[in-house]
Amino acid sequence: MGNSQALKKTDRSYVFRGVNVVDVESGSIVSNTNVLVSNGKIVEVGRNQKTPPKGTVVLNAKGKFVMPGMYDMHAHFPNVDGEPFPVDDYLLLNLSRGITSLRIMRGAPVVLDWKQKIRNEEVIGPSLFVGSPALVVDEKLQKQNLRPLLAGYQRDGYDFIKYLGGNNQGVYDSINSIAKEIGLKVAGHGPPMGLEAAVNAGQSSVEHIEPFIGLYLYDSTRYAGVMTKFVEKKLWSCPDLYWYLIYGYQIPKPKLLASPGIEYVSKEMVARWEKELYGIDSATFKRKYDGYSLRINTYKKLLPRKDKQGVNLLVSPGDGLFIIPGYSYFEEMKLFAQCGISNANILRACTYNAARYFGDDNLGKIEANQNADIVLLDANPLLDIANTTKISGVMVRGRWFSKKELDEKLAAIKKKYTN
Repeated sequence: MGNSQALKKTDRSYVFRGVNVVDVESGSIVSNTNVLVSNGKIVEVGRNQKTPPKGTVVLNAKGKFVMPGMYDMHAHFPNVDGEPFPVDDYLLLNLSRGITSLRIMRGAPVVLDWKQKIRNEEVIGPSLFVGSPALVVDEKLQKQNLRPLLAGYQRDGYDFIKYLGGNNQGVYDSINSIAKEIGLKVAGHGPPMGLEAAVNAGQSSVEHIEPFIGLYLYDSTRYAGVMTKFVEKKLWSCPDLYWYLIYGYQIPKPKLLASPGIEYVSKEMVARWEKELYGIDSATFKRKYDGYSLRINTYKKLLPRKDKQGVNLLVSPGDGLFIIPGYSYFEEMKLFAQCGISNANILRACTYNAARYFGDDNLGKIEANQNADIVLLDANPLLDIANTTKISGVMVRGRWFSKKELDEKLAAIKKKYTN
């Protein structure tokens, strides 16, 4: 995954011939067409294309489906504040499952270095959108001049401001106001003052399920009014529902130990995960199980309502114990489907919605002038969301990786952990 002459073929062109294009914006299929990619961009989509450039690699995609690359919108970078995966493995595992962009929720200078390495093609992996170091409204932050702090993060190359916590509403409101003035979004936890405070402040993205459940259980009528404002202000919600199923013991232990992709995790890490999660007494287990059951089941009723209301949903399994890069992402998609969200809307949340969050018109669709982040599938994901796992190849920023290449790289990771 490191430096290689093979990574420097920026001028290579490809054509996906006879492919079916998944239009994620409309939830429809454009059948039996061609997609021409050159210099990292989609150049043309159509049946009657002009002659492709000399040396174009023809990919026979008849009967297959292309969709935009997916975004994991609540990732934590390994060895910074995420689980200690080898970084190359972490990037490849995500890429192999069709994830071509990662929103890193807590940044650091080392993450910005990786962002640049990936952009320079020194390393192959999903593009990184990196949040600032997490802001906690404590006594120290209350004394700081916020404008130069946030502007400094912007100059350093952070893509958004990460709010973590702290209950001084004046400072919290100032963070959101200043960030908006200088052109940065604020994403993170709902503030202790509640979901209503986040909506009033215009926090662009509210993570997790607690802010929504808290207000709904306290006053469902007030919740409905706040959610109307949430939609009007075009804010975003990333629930990380799968994380709650793990930490709330809603998945039986044997099933968790056989999680898809666990063969790409070291036995030592799996043993630590098991010890950390299950090293509790039966009374604590029951209390946590019951408490999480109530919250999760409540949220499962709220999620399809949010979808119907027009809330901008984002997709991520979160990060933590038994959350396997790339592989656990599909578990979150399955939960969306189980809650009654249509396959079309799930795909839109994974791709087009996420691109719109970043205000990037060059990502999230399969059409001319879009960046060439593409997943080639063997079957139609609009018919069955599980078809997003039937990957025939992945293209990231115009670099093509066939299933064979990806499988070889995955086999090398698996070999490290097979004794």
